[in-house]
Amino acid sequence: MDWLFRILKLEYKHVWILISGFLGTIAPGFLILYHFKPELFEKYDVFKLAILSLSLTLPLLIINSLVTGMLFYKLPHETNDENDKNVDATKGALLLNAFVIYTSLLFCYFSSSSFKHLLKLFLWWEIGLFILAIIVLIALRKDGGNK
Repeated sequence: MDWLFRILKLEYKHVWILISGFLGTIAPGFLILYHFKPELFEKYDVFKLAILSLSLTLPLLIINSLVTGMLFYKLPHETNDENDKNVDATKGALLLNAFVIYTSLLFCYFSSSSFKHLLKLFLWWEIGLFILAIIVLIALRKDGGNK
């Protein structure tokens, strides 16, 4: 019964992190597995499938965390609290991860592409987002230098 009181004490930030964590890591991994290897769902239990889905999505999350981390520490923020910036950067990385995976998977679904093509789409998305983040950082640096 103690776990129920802990759940009720959660703030909205923690609930948002949990939801975006599921939607940004475990759920897309399950969709990737189901799209390319649906027979694995009959063969393995949920824990093994969760570990496998995390192993598919966490490498992208690391790259997206670098991108959002760079941007969230340079962009203006409502508060100067370090914890709030970390929570927002984590939410941004998880949502960016979900966006990259879901759009790539949707494209592969409609074009009946292979897993190798999905990995290429991931690579192109991540390269594009990293270049976009560098451009934003350069623009912020030039804007900050003029003040």
